[in-house]
Amino acid sequence: MDTHTETLLTIFVGLTGVAVLLQACVLLGIYIALKKAANSIKAVTEVADDLKGTVVPLVHTTRELLERITPQIMTISTGLAELTDLVHRQGKGVSTSAAEIMERINRQTARLDEMLTSGLDKVEETAAAVETVVAKPVRQVNGIIAGIRAAVERYVSDTRSHSASRRRVVYPNADSDFGLDPDADIIE
Repeated sequence: MDTHTETLLTIFVGLTGVAVLLQACVLLGIYIALKKAANSIKAVTEVADDLKGTVVPLVHTTRELLERITPQIMTISTGLAELTDLVHRQGKGVSTSAAEIMERINRQTARLDEMLTSGLDKVEETAAAVETVVAKPVRQVNGIIAGIRAAVERYVSDTRSHSASRRRVVYPNADSDFGLDPDADIIE
């Protein structure tokens, strides 16, 4: 063989060796990565198994609980529906009763108002009658008393004025030599 071919063959064998070595390194890296992944998966599997050990009984217990209380829930929901219907019907009855009560209250209020108005009108009429019956004679008696008072005052003033007219007459140039008593009253 030719040297040139030998050289090429050597280069080719060297490149193949490098490629195989490189492939071995890649396979070694893949192996290490897979080993780490396997360990991680194993840890996750253990956690999942622990979780499965707790969750599965919980799911079974929950399923059993739901199966046990489903009839009670159905009974309760049926009872609530009936109660809602009953409350609705009773609400209509209460509304009707409340309307009747309000109507009666309004009638009684109107009746009470009429009674009070009538009573107050009677009180006013009675007061007017009492004023007519009592006030008229009182005014007449007051008029009579005023007349008597006026007559008495007139009499008293006449008596006073009569005694005032009997007063002493004094003459300016008169002296007591004439035999007149200066303290004596003169009668007209």
